[in-house]
Amino acid sequence: MRRPPSAVQPITQMPAKLTASTHRPTRDSSSAATVNIRVRNLGQLFNSLDASPFWDRDLDVQAAEFIEEEFREERAVAVWHLHVHASEGENLTGDLQPALEHYYTRMAHTAGLRLHEQLRLGELALLGGLTIFVLSMSARSVLALIAPHGPSRLLDEGLIILAWLALWRPIETLLYGWVPLYRQRRLYQRLAAVKVTVRMEHASGDAVSAATHRRASAAASPTPDAPS
Repeated sequence: MRRPPSAVQPITQMPAKLTASTHRPTRDSSSAATVNIRVRNLGQLFNSLDASPFWDRDLDVQAAEFIEEEFREERAVAVWHLHVHASEGENLTGDLQPALEHYYTRMAHTAGLRLHEQLRLGELALLGGLTIFVLSMSARSVLALIAPHGPSRLLDEGLIILAWLALWRPIETLLYGWVPLYRQRRLYQRLAAVKVTVRMEHASGDAVSAATHRRASAAASPTPDAPS
């Protein structure tokens, strides 16, 4: 028996059920990009395990990743639009925009926490690296005083390498390591601000209704009397 359109259906084999096309701006058009996604039922875009069926809906993880990948290459475009085409689940139309905003706002917050944590660990690592650097350089000076002819070349170079290795990783983290997390957080923030438009397509349903109506009309029309 066919399930009613309002039933939320879990997503399986996401690439087979979601198709997308992207309209990229030309030089003469406004700075906006539109991603068109086609699904059979809007319920495919929502988390089927969500405990809130009527409010505060959440996006399905696979659907969110699919949307994210479509917009990832459009970072240079100022305005993003998401057009969703579906033939079922019209009662879920008003839930999609809040669900998208809620999901990506939460993801942006999580990415921000990871970014701050990485920067904090980088600062602590830099403090430890500076300590090792000072101790190594001090050890070289002490060895130079103890041994007037200078320490062995191997020991001296080992202390120098240790000092710079202690600083290399923290400096790399503070200079470059935060960039991917910052870009990810920015991507989530922009996705949370995407304007969603849902377009219901009832062409197949209208054709079925018309065929049913024609069959009902044919059954109701009187048949000619047989000749006596």
